[in-house]
Amino acid sequence: MHSLLSTLQDEISKYTDSIAGITGTDVEIIDNNLIRIAGTGRYRYMLNQDVSNNGHIYRHVLQVQKTILIEDPKENSLCQLCQNRLTCTEELDLNAPIFLNNQVIGVIGIICSNREQKMFLMKQKQAFISFIEQFSQMISSRIFECLERLREQERFGTFRNLIDVMDRGVIAIDSLGKIWHANLSALRFFDCELIGQSLDIDMTGDILYGDEEAWLILNQQRYHVLCKKITFSSVDNDQLTMVIFHDARNYMTQVNALSVDENPHSPLIGNSQKMLHLKSMLSKVAVSHASVLITGESGSGKEVVAYTIHQQSLRTKQPFITINCAAIPEQLLESELFGYVRGAFSGADPKGRIGKFELAHGGSLFLDEIGDMPLHLQAKLLRVLQEKSITRVGSNNMINIDVRIIAATNKDLREMVNKGQFREDLFYRLNVVPIHTPALRDHREDIAELAQFFADDLASTYQRPAAKIPNVVINYLYSYDWPGNIRELRNVIEYMYVMQGDTADLNLSHLPPYLLVSTNTDIIEKEMTLEIYNYEKRKYEINSHKKNKKENLKTQIQQSEYQMIKQVLDTTGHTLEGKKKAAKILGISIATLYRRIKE
Repeated sequence: MHSLLSTLQDEISKYTDSIAGITGTDVEIIDNNLIRIAGTGRYRYMLNQDVSNNGHIYRHVLQVQKTILIEDPKENSLCQLCQNRLTCTEELDLNAPIFLNNQVIGVIGIICSNREQKMFLMKQKQAFISFIEQFSQMISSRIFECLERLREQERFGTFRNLIDVMDRGVIAIDSLGKIWHANLSALRFFDCELIGQSLDIDMTGDILYGDEEAWLILNQQRYHVLCKKITFSSVDNDQLTMVIFHDARNYMTQVNALSVDENPHSPLIGNSQKMLHLKSMLSKVAVSHASVLITGESGSGKEVVAYTIHQQSLRTKQPFITINCAAIPEQLLESELFGYVRGAFSGADPKGRIGKFELAHGGSLFLDEIGDMPLHLQAKLLRVLQEKSITRVGSNNMINIDVRIIAATNKDLREMVNKGQFREDLFYRLNVVPIHTPALRDHREDIAELAQFFADDLASTYQRPAAKIPNVVINYLYSYDWPGNIRELRNVIEYMYVMQGDTADLNLSHLPPYLLVSTNTDIIEKEMTLEIYNYEKRKYEINSHKKNKKENLKTQIQQSEYQMIKQVLDTTGHTLEGKKKAAKILGISIATLYRRIKE
């Protein structure tokens, strides 16, 4: 059976969208037959459904014919018979009857689905109650008449007050494109008087984060926004439009806050000749706009070099965005770089998403492991560098971008070009200024300073007093070859802090076992080489001393030999493995070692 409200379903649906956009909550309208006429959020897809089995609150409002506020639906007695009580996610329900000629023809409900919405509503409870009751009156006296009355500030004071406290901008526009109402957020956004001004709306057609992308044009200035545009038609074909919007740039950056690299980076540390040369080069490169290609082994500090360039450039106050081309699956890398709109591909976020290039607009984009970028994306990246514009996946709109590209790789891109694995034209576009980060083993002079920097940083992380790393530990660090470079050094220092426990100071026992064995062997070999030399020298001197008897010579040689073998075995251990190590250090076979031991 059709109800009065069902005849105005399209217009009522627009009202629920408007209310939801203003309040940030979900909204439902139920007729007197307990049929859902309109809804937002998850209720949008359940229109014309009978809610009599679970709509106990709506049934009660229809009976008592007054506004009802339910602060905790799951605990309220009206909801005890509801089939969905145990799985209900509603935090608050505010419901008001819709009257027509003193008869209740339906119910309008505001639904809070989280505690933030609930707290916001409760802070202005009376205003929200007045607001929902006035909307009930507007629906009962036809939707288009109510919108015209929005101009009358005295009659709709509550409505306008609610609009004014919203963090979104809200503008109401008449059929001539003139602004007749704007909330405080809109006034702050445009920073000028709006009432009576002409406003043009240029929709791009892209939908991002559930809103439509648009340019608002005011006084020949273009403003980039994400918005909801709701248009109402009156009986004489006049149109009234409400625009509820965010600043696109600010909103998209907030949504992607985890992507914007605001973490502090380690400074470039070291005063070796190689590091001083690198720092000098970076100071010159930073002030240019040229693309940079950083090469070097994994863990050698390429991202720190990239961030240093950004920090010393004129873009330092703009975003520094990083993306690891090797860490993202090939099929997702394009959408991560360029973003995508709603419905761009299967499995995509239905709200759409902007990419790293847009996030980095005005700043720097660091493309780490560029050598792992697929060839088809290399072609698109080349086009972006040439045209300075991007197109989101699933969209046809060109978006101008101003981004400095800093790329890095631990691969030989020239060799990859020769093998057809990397585009030659892209290589030369990126390699305008080549920078090489030296391996840690090539500037060992900086190990002590780097290690102490990491130790001081980790002391703060682990809430321990800063302490100087002892020289004996530094000596071991110097002796290691560091295949993992600076990243491995930091991991070793953190390992020491983990192993330190309640010990007062760091010492050799806190070093990783693999490093102890490796460096210990190097040190032992150097010490034992000296011992063997001294032994051979003593042996020669004894044999050359003609006055000593042969037996005395033999005894002294054997004693020296004994002392040397004992010292090596005490160091390497008397196990089979220890004896093998000792034989290697002494430069003799294991059989000879056993024979000497027996003698």
